[in-house]
Amino acid sequence: MRQLVLEIPPLHQPSFDNFVIGKNSETIALLNHWIQGHGDPFIYLWGESGSGKSHLLQAIQALLVAHQQSSQYIVATPETQIEESQDTYLLIDDVQQLSRQGAVSLFNRFNERREQALYLLVSGDAPPHQLPLLPDLTTRLSWGLVLRLQPLSDDNKIDALQKHAQNLGFDLSSELAHYLLQRWHRDIRSLLQVLEELNRWSLSLHKPITMPLVRDALNNLKEPSV
Repeated sequence: MRQLVLEIPPLHQPSFDNFVIGKNSETIALLNHWIQGHGDPFIYLWGESGSGKSHLLQAIQALLVAHQQSSQYIVATPETQIEESQDTYLLIDDVQQLSRQGAVSLFNRFNERREQALYLLVSGDAPPHQLPLLPDLTTRLSWGLVLRLQPLSDDNKIDALQKHAQNLGFDLSSELAHYLLQRWHRDIRSLLQVLEELNRWSLSLHKPITMPLVRDALNNLKEPSV
């Protein structure tokens, strides 16, 4: 039995086409509208971990680059300082990770971009008033359009798994999809990643993806260390 290591890059770049929409069609439409320079210039996008915020921000950044729009995408960390930028679009991911100093820098950038009519999209894991940041910043994040990504239902996840399996060249039964939901991380990114690794593993063994194969694989799977 080969030991599986789930530290694999996705087979595709994040895009709107490969985002699992679920109940978020209105949110996706508003983001597409924003990319075209319409609507409120300030958006705060929030949702639980694994809901697809980073996927969408990266997809938006790719579209802006493709359309030659000046933009910057930043993944926030406790060390992040948001520097002054004249880019038309500024995207800040995981805002809840900012330190106090980082939050002050984003507060300043918010005020500057408002005066200069520039665009700002910020994502976080909670609504603005629940973020562990400066009250003045959380207030400003709520001034614009606040959008929530609704979590995917199990039916949404099963549908996404089966469609992804078809793209990989095999059929995934509902029984196997349910089994993956019960035995693996429930966020869609992790589920699609393990499906991709299971496919590579089955191809290397020249065996179809069956319940015994999936069961043995998950029992012997080594997850990446944190």
